[in-house]
Amino acid sequence: GAPLQGHIDNVTSVAFSPDGRRIVSGSSDKMLRLWDAITGEAIGAPLQGHEKSVTSVAFSPDGRRIVSGSYDKTLRLWVANTGQPISTLLQGHERSVLSVVFSPDGHHIVSSSSDKTLRLWDANTSRPIGTPLQGHTGWVTSVAFSPDGRRIVSGSDDKTLRLWNAITGQPIGVPLQGHDEAVTSVAFSPDGRRIVSGSRDKTLRLWDANTGQPIGAPLQGH
Repeated sequence: GAPLQGHIDNVTSVAFSPDGRRIVSGSSDKMLRLWDAITGEAIGAPLQGHEKSVTSVAFSPDGRRIVSGSYDKTLRLWVANTGQPISTLLQGHERSVLSVVFSPDGHHIVSSSSDKTLRLWDANTSRPIGTPLQGHTGWVTSVAFSPDGRRIVSGSDDKTLRLWNAITGQPIGVPLQGHDEAVTSVAFSPDGRRIVSGSRDKTLRLWDANTGQPIGAPLQGH
């Protein structure tokens, strides 16, 4: 099909709704847009409110809400069906928000920032949970929940990954070290036993999620 056009600057993040019928996109034009995943048509007006570039977007597991993160240091929640903002801003990060994601049960959100921290939020009240998750010494570029929602993995410009207890916010084990440059993306396997990371060192690495040990050699090819 034809390109989905409408943003007037870089598209920074995209996500499918859980039912696969819609797509949300975030852009450096400060807006989010909704799209019909079948026809490619834009749905409604742009979602406006952020004061700077949108860096990350995600649907809630039930498909009813969208969360976005921005260089304006905030997260915003939106009603997925109407595109209406949910009024309360999620504020607390001291610098740009780089990555946002809902927990598998939809009750929590985790965000990461160039302030070197992660933050947990109550997705229902928009309030922060506990204190920032501290340990990285560089920008935290990417975050992901484990499938059971009990753990979080983060990747950072400090070349490491870190595991966190999603309930208490406490670090789990030692940093996962091996990449030679900044970690840019992290994900759990569907069974929660492995983690994959991508890096500016042009490799992917696999890790044992329980032990933090690397699995095999780096995946090279890019």
